[in-house]
Amino acid sequence: MAMFAHRPRRSVHQVRLLVAAALLTVGSLTACSGTAEEGGGGDDAVLTMAVAAPPTLDPYKANIDLNNIPTVALAYAPLIRMNADRTFTGELAESFGYVDRQNKVFQLKLRPGLTFADGTPLDAPAVVKSLEYMRTVSPKAKTWAATIASITAPDAATVVVTNSSPNPVMRQLFSQAILSGSVVSPAGLTDPGQLAQRTFGAGPYQLDPAGTVAGDHYTYLPNPRYWNKDGQHWKKVVVRVLPDANATVQAIQAGQIDYAALNADAGPAVAAAGLKHITASVAVLGMVLADRDGTVAAPLRDVRVRQALNHAIDRATIAKTIFGEFAHPTSQIAAPGFDGYQAALDDRYPYDPDRAKALLTEAGYPNGFTVKAEAHTPGIAAVAQVVAGQWKKIGVTVELTTDTQVPQWLEHVMSRKFPVTAFGYGNLPTYLSSLDFMRPVANPFNPYATDDAQLRQALDRAIAEPDPATQAGLFQQAVARLTDLAWFAPVVRMDGIAVTGSRVAPLEAAADNGLPSVVTVRPAT
Repeated sequence: MAMFAHRPRRSVHQVRLLVAAALLTVGSLTACSGTAEEGGGGDDAVLTMAVAAPPTLDPYKANIDLNNIPTVALAYAPLIRMNADRTFTGELAESFGYVDRQNKVFQLKLRPGLTFADGTPLDAPAVVKSLEYMRTVSPKAKTWAATIASITAPDAATVVVTNSSPNPVMRQLFSQAILSGSVVSPAGLTDPGQLAQRTFGAGPYQLDPAGTVAGDHYTYLPNPRYWNKDGQHWKKVVVRVLPDANATVQAIQAGQIDYAALNADAGPAVAAAGLKHITASVAVLGMVLADRDGTVAAPLRDVRVRQALNHAIDRATIAKTIFGEFAHPTSQIAAPGFDGYQAALDDRYPYDPDRAKALLTEAGYPNGFTVKAEAHTPGIAAVAQVVAGQWKKIGVTVELTTDTQVPQWLEHVMSRKFPVTAFGYGNLPTYLSSLDFMRPVANPFNPYATDDAQLRQALDRAIAEPDPATQAGLFQQAVARLTDLAWFAPVVRMDGIAVTGSRVAPLEAAADNGLPSVVTVRPAT
């Protein structure tokens, strides 16, 4: 999708938005050309996969989406690996963890003898230089790593990250799931502009410029200096840019593509074709009831109105009608497997138009009201249109505007022109999502910088709590409070779909946005 092509100064909020929005388009055969030798249908040791749009090769400028995660993972090894069960093991770092009780000081010990693909030694000073570059250019760092005060290398094997305030997600931050721990060679950082066209990592593969045509296909060959030879499953990986999901399904059927990650809209076609696939929740879609102080839309000041709007949404029908079996109704922003999730909150606002009307009457709006709303991208707009129709049944008229470009949507949202907006948001740990959803800082998901003392206190306790179980309970309290406040009207959790051809071994769901990392994809035996 053209609108998701990389822009160097993209905001961190836009990056998070694109985690979901990038799932609303993927792969087409129309751009697929080349010989059988280059991929699908040819050598069993060659993997050919599809992405929706040209990737960004600079790992720190890349959006966390289905276009960029695979290409970054191929060439750049993370410091830490997040496993399928969301536990963590060492990758470039053989050990890691907090060395204080406040979740402020995080230490990593590197494996001995590491080398970048270009032959440069991978030691602690090189990691520090890479992470400092990340802090400078990464849109993610502007919020997710904003607490980092210093990164030092007390010796050649040790990296110490010190935060100015508690940051409990340093493991995630330096894993493949967030990309910020994808270490870049000092040779690449001598001229950072070259990172857009070449790779300077320590991952299992490296870009082959001779086999690459930017914007069409990218070829990766094994990195002879990779530390874990058992992690190299292919003699070549070809990444093709294919913009239509239905054609991608046909290409997999024809044996021309071996692997693709698709959005929930493609689910019926995948199921009808009988293709091997796995699914995992990757994002939540819904409505931001943004004007909680009633600055533009006075009715939204009353929590009963916001709760009424939640009760007026038939989530199950929306999930089935738009996404088939590949989306699930929910009333909360947290997802299964993350620390703030509670299954009971999925049905916190059951579909009940009578209850919705009663709440509107109690709040002083027996005849409803009119409100302006804004949406963007086809998938998110489709959800918003159905929600608007359901709200109409309780007397709430929505004047819906649909933007075609995310930057335009962001501009309108941040100018507070629309008291209600539609959103898509990739699944994240509660600490990271709270920076958008729960903190009184103006951003596209809280443009009016709404504050709630009880919510803020729960978050403050959670982020400083060293015990994971206690911390998870505190994050659950925060998510429950957010849900009761009805600052949002979540509608569905949308699945991503990893689809494979006959030459690929069965997949296991993993922690890269819920879908397997491409480096774990193996040939069929």
